[in-house]
Amino acid sequence: MTVRAAVRLTSFVALAAALAAAAGGERRAPRAYAPEAASDDTLRARLVAARAEEGAGAHFLGTMVLGYLSEHGLPPVEGSLALSDTGLVFRSADGRDQRVLPVVGPLRRSAQGAWRASAVSLAYVDETTRHPAYLFRLDGGVFETDAPGALLDLAAHPAWLDSLTSREWSAERTLVGVSDTAAARSLVTTLMAGAYADSLYTIFGRPAYAAGLVGARGRAAGRLGEYVSSRDSLALDPARMTSVAQLRHTLAHELAHRWQARAGAQLAMLWQGIAPIRDPKRYGYGNAAEHQAEAAAFAVHFLLSTTGTASAADAAVEAATLDHYELLVPGTRTMARYFAMQPLFARHPLRSWLTTGRVAS
Repeated sequence: MTVRAAVRLTSFVALAAALAAAAGGERRAPRAYAPEAASDDTLRARLVAARAEEGAGAHFLGTMVLGYLSEHGLPPVEGSLALSDTGLVFRSADGRDQRVLPVVGPLRRSAQGAWRASAVSLAYVDETTRHPAYLFRLDGGVFETDAPGALLDLAAHPAWLDSLTSREWSAERTLVGVSDTAAARSLVTTLMAGAYADSLYTIFGRPAYAAGLVGARGRAAGRLGEYVSSRDSLALDPARMTSVAQLRHTLAHELAHRWQARAGAQLAMLWQGIAPIRDPKRYGYGNAAEHQAEAAAFAVHFLLSTTGTASAADAAVEAATLDHYELLVPGTRTMARYFAMQPLFARHPLRSWLTTGRVAS
């Protein structure tokens, strides 16, 4: 599996400017779509036996790795990671997304000595594709690449990392305050009345009741969204989400559960031969129902995000992106092919490729 052509990425000059602009903004991401399983976490604590020499690791600064970042369990975004003295700077290929991710945690002390948690670790290597894909855990997300370069060195937690400036983990702002029920309801009402929700309704159907907010029991269980089949209703929790993208993804996931409840036999046929999710940290791991809902949400995201594809050449490039969705959540390709046959996507530029294997000219 290869990363999209490097010419699609921003220039080194623009990236250098991004490094300078982003130098002050390290953030700690909250938990993703659902609570992570405790605690076979790959972030490891390392006792500091000796300090790195002055300037050690400097040759890594500015190193750029091309790949795909999936934050908060969301679909992957193509871009680059570059190491600066403040952390890992991610810049999306389209230039719309830029953020700084920590490369090492704050200094902690214990009876055994001082230690710092790694913020970069190798989750696993997928060798089912043409080129091995390396999946790294970063702060609040996963980065996938077929050319890991310096990330492999960072994942080994070299001694020079411990000499970097130490900052406490910080939290991203949520869409609304935890206790601001009025703002949360307003946000959900606006979402459910918008064009995005209307598109989802044509695929999954419209619930019988207006969407509400996740209650105390659901919050205690760590749920960002719920669908109740017996009432044909759903609930969302914007107070624990950090972006509209996360809110929209959660809505797609919950409406996919509605489709599951009404088309179980059809879905079972579609799902034959689908491999399980490999990453134990990704929502849907070990749970077929949640896996299916995630694949459906990924597929919808892929189709809606590629509606503006202008040419057959661009369509071929966008089609390759689906491999990266499939790698993270197997079954996404199957769902995308099925949804592409629905009336909503009758004029989608990738419909021909998804349904026949040929890109329309």
